[in-house]
Amino acid sequence: MNRNSSRQPEQPAQPRTERFNPDPSSGLSDGQVAARVRQNLTNRHDDVKTKPVSKIVRDNIITPFNILNVILAALILIVGSYKNLLFMGVIVCNTVIGIIQEIKAKKTIDKLSIVTAPKARVVRGGHEYAVPVSDIVLDDIILLSSGEQISADCVVADGECEADESLVTGESDPVAKSAGSSLLSGGFIVSGECRAKVEHIGAENYAAKIS
Repeated sequence: MNRNSSRQPEQPAQPRTERFNPDPSSGLSDGQVAARVRQNLTNRHDDVKTKPVSKIVRDNIITPFNILNVILAALILIVGSYKNLLFMGVIVCNTVIGIIQEIKAKKTIDKLSIVTAPKARVVRGGHEYAVPVSDIVLDDIILLSSGEQISADCVVADGECEADESLVTGESDPVAKSAGSSLLSGGFIVSGECRAKVEHIGAENYAAKIS
């Protein structure tokens, strides 16, 4: 009997994405940008949709556990044993806490989904362009200076800056960045300026993953 007859056929290896290492002063060439667009390696991604507050409240109140406890409370009221209703206070407190926590989480996610700047500055073919954030491509060189948002995960290629990443990491103090440092999408540059190479795009960005 041929032992190889039961083996599963080998799956073809997935082609690896070719990575470009553009000079920070010149960026990607037009041909490289066009190749990225053909490969769908752009910064487009679906907007994050969160539940409305009304649904959060409803989902936390109308649960099998809460319904069961309301039925028990009604039976206790019928028999007149009011002292045994104290457990309902705990149920109400837990429900309120759950609603508050989920609303806070919703607000954080909503912030991450709306802080995206409409435009980004990129260097391509030695020239600076302002492009929609969704048109940033993998390995693009983007220009960042004080007050600008980091629209995609990237690595500093040239220059120095300080980044406020509190919205995505919780770190309250600005973080110094220099060549080789990572910059997370959703953060802001608070001082300095740099040129950074895009490492992740679209749904692969840190801000998109945590939301």
